[in-house]
Amino acid sequence: MSAAVKVYQEDGFTMVDIKNGTMVDMALELSIYRQRHTLFGQHHQEKQLAIYFGRIEGLDFGASRYACGADFASITEAKVLVLESALNRTYANMMLQMNKPAFPVYTCTSIKLARALLREKHPRASV
Repeated sequence: MSAAVKVYQEDGFTMVDIKNGTMVDMALELSIYRQRHTLFGQHHQEKQLAIYFGRIEGLDFGASRYACGADFASITEAKVLVLESALNRTYANMMLQMNKPAFPVYTCTSIKLARALLREKHPRASV
């Protein structure tokens, strides 16, 4: 499971690198939460500005609801989903409307744009 996702800090952002072709289910979402929570504790930081990237195979509905809930809200200031395909961005936006995340979630087409978006909408001295 841990090989399917890598979570790390880079330039003030929490990067969530999901291996291409991965099915995001509840077990993987719990792994992402545990890894992000560990980083949150290690860095004694404000809530995380998270960037998720990688071409996933699919997303379990329960996992998507969990990713928008209270556990993630306790460590997340904002999140960006990097999605190259317009169809994937449309699907993600529909899921976000249904799940009503407890923090801002954006979509964009590249990591570079994700960083710029978070810097603009959630400015911090260290990012």
